[in-house]
Amino acid sequence: MRDREMTAPPPTPPTSTFVRPAIGLLAGIGVSLLVIAIGTVIAGVFTLRGPDALTTAFPAGYVWGKLVAATVGAFAGGFTTSRITAGRSMYTSLVLALILFVAAGGPALRGIAAFPNDPTWFPLTLAAVELLAVLAGALLERRMDGAGAAR
Repeated sequence: MRDREMTAPPPTPPTSTFVRPAIGLLAGIGVSLLVIAIGTVIAGVFTLRGPDALTTAFPAGYVWGKLVAATVGAFAGGFTTSRITAGRSMYTSLVLALILFVAAGGPALRGIAAFPNDPTWFPLTLAAVELLAVLAGALLERRMDGAGAAR
């Protein structure tokens, strides 16, 4: 009996209610930005050629590559945030979706071109796609978590 008491792990100290959502949000942003950066670089390596590649209109392959990278990155970020904040509300995932939405669509709404070589439709499309991808990633994780808990 005494041996069992000695080998039991000590109780974990209680954490504040905002620590897990904050960590989840930061992790979601980090995962999103990492995947988007890697995907954008890969799209650029395969589609941008020549010394004037960054001064002329971007080729369609590069634009679509950036859009796919942003979609996958936002999905992964939403999934990560939802995984870390499992058992809590979707509020943190919604905040991540809004952060990415404003980051992509804010300059377009103010009339500032973030990248003047992008097509005019790209910034708002990017904002909408990232918003939906974060929510889709979060919802998929919640469904998987719910299915695992039902077993």
